[in-house]
Amino acid sequence: MTIETEWRDYDVVVVGSGGSGSIAAHAAAESGARVLVVSKDPIGCSDTKISEGAVTVREVGDDSDTQAGLSENLQMAGGDLPLPSITDAFAEDSKVSYDTFRAHGLRPPINAAGDKPQAMPLPMGGHTKRRSVGHANNGVAFGHAGWQAVIQNAQIDYIEDAWFLELITDEDGAAKKVVGGLIYDASGGKLIAVRAPSVVIAAGGLSTLYFPKTDTMRGNTGDAYAVAARAGADLVDMEQVQFLPFCLASPPSYEGLLCGEPSTASFLGVLRDKDGKVILDGVYLRTRAECSSAIMRAVEDGRGSPNGGAYLDMTENMKPPLSGPYFYRFLETSLPSALKNARQALGKKAGKVEEAWEVRPGAHYMMGGIRVDAHGASVSGNGDGDRSRGIDGLFAAGQAMGGVFGANRLGSTSLTEASVFGNRSGRASAEAARNRKSGSDDALFASSIDTIMKRFGQSGSVAAATLKVQLQKQSWECIGPVRTADRLAKIDELLEGWTQQLDDVAIPAYTTWNQAFIEFEELRNMLDTAKAVAIAAKERDASLGGHVRLDKGYISAFSQPYSTVVRHEANAGWQVQRAARERTPLQRIVSYKIQDAWRKAQAKALRLMPMSVKDKILEKRYRAIMGASGAAPQVEPGGVDAAIGEAA
Repeated sequence: MTIETEWRDYDVVVVGSGGSGSIAAHAAAESGARVLVVSKDPIGCSDTKISEGAVTVREVGDDSDTQAGLSENLQMAGGDLPLPSITDAFAEDSKVSYDTFRAHGLRPPINAAGDKPQAMPLPMGGHTKRRSVGHANNGVAFGHAGWQAVIQNAQIDYIEDAWFLELITDEDGAAKKVVGGLIYDASGGKLIAVRAPSVVIAAGGLSTLYFPKTDTMRGNTGDAYAVAARAGADLVDMEQVQFLPFCLASPPSYEGLLCGEPSTASFLGVLRDKDGKVILDGVYLRTRAECSSAIMRAVEDGRGSPNGGAYLDMTENMKPPLSGPYFYRFLETSLPSALKNARQALGKKAGKVEEAWEVRPGAHYMMGGIRVDAHGASVSGNGDGDRSRGIDGLFAAGQAMGGVFGANRLGSTSLTEASVFGNRSGRASAEAARNRKSGSDDALFASSIDTIMKRFGQSGSVAAATLKVQLQKQSWECIGPVRTADRLAKIDELLEGWTQQLDDVAIPAYTTWNQAFIEFEELRNMLDTAKAVAIAAKERDASLGGHVRLDKGYISAFSQPYSTVVRHEANAGWQVQRAARERTPLQRIVSYKIQDAWRKAQAKALRLMPMSVKDKILEKRYRAIMGASGAAPQVEPGGVDAAIGEAA
């Protein structure tokens, strides 16, 4: 079968049109580049659009929120895997990058003083300060802002219902350089060969690998990592998949949907096993990784709930007569869609928090990704601090990039990451294109075009959709929230077998909206991505953050941190190595551990106090963070920590 090939020329190709892709395209166009945006879905329809709409903006809740403090918060929460240069960039740009969304129509709530966006009542999961801003229309407001950024710029062309299949590169001495890419235009029934010196990959994450146990868009099939790896780019920390701890386990139509964050458990929320035993207290002070690990360890112990989870019990928050109404108002305003999901899925009593909610972790975010620098440019090397050039002209942003979060992502940071590194990669890709305008040799595309053409009309006895379902089930079991050496060995064997079956996948010969071909390409990307996760998980042979080994202990906070680096080499196959990371000074680690232990001890002591005593303390806390009316006006000077300390 011959498929028509159309040739185009651009300065920058942006793969993906979500938060990071739309901002990258706009930044590149504003820098003078002619840009093509390639999107599977309609422009702006992504994880950004279905998010809770909470974004990290430094200083909104506390004027003492320094760049250094936010950067350190990211590094320490991430187990010292994040690169300081990248977390510094995040902290430095968080405010101005938020304004990028506002320039395209985002309208935040404003505090009572009218001088800045209104911070959410409590620090979201893992943050040391209040710096999260919620939005009335949740992620829809961000999705629309991204859509505006793309369609209103005359320098940007876009193509929807299109799959970016391969990155085309050329050898330039000892280095590789981008010369373009190949796109399947499903509605047009053709291939598009794009000559371009810069490509920004912003194609989202990999959570569909775990479907239906995910709250993300179904297009997250690991395309970013697979395409980059096949081109020879390094991937970093691929074992670090973030699982939201509080997703619905039933009914099937609601499975995987978000119903809470650690912070929404508030001061008295706990996790219980099937027998009612507390498996984790002080939930509001915990990271997502801690909560997910506690749930899945109980499941593995045989103490899980009927649908393979545990119970988020927030009922104690409702019992005190003075503070109970405040808690419910807090729950309604902090994550309204989460409460709505619980009401609809679990019934009226759950909606009134009169009973515990059955929850289970769901795949949510990829914290690893393409190995890049602080401007999103591909880097490589042998553990030298990521200073070596990778593929010239390759950039990444959003979930596609690694190095920002390491072993744990703080709540509300993904939308900030999208804008910070969308802007940075967009500008850097435009500059790279200006510096390398020379045309490419079309013969470099020939081999990939020929391979793709042969897929149309491929005879076989296997359906890609069937293999995809098998892969999803085994990915949850073997490289999901908990892992063991035996499970990693099992997934390796399965991946090898499924990969060998690719040539036996049946694909019809027609070219317009060939769903079998689309399923094939997404399956291929999912297999490559799963392999990268598995090999990185084997290299990190102890628990850290989103990587939980049931058969091993935890990595000590005082040990030398390292990132895993995975690459695919044409002759040698998949390879993995370690890249040394800079450890936080011991004095800061000890101080952080002491403060964290003290906060958790206080939380436990509060829970054990007589009802009348803790009711007065909690009422004062809620008044401090939400105001007497419970309408969440601006917090009094000193922030939440000061208010809690005074009340206690």
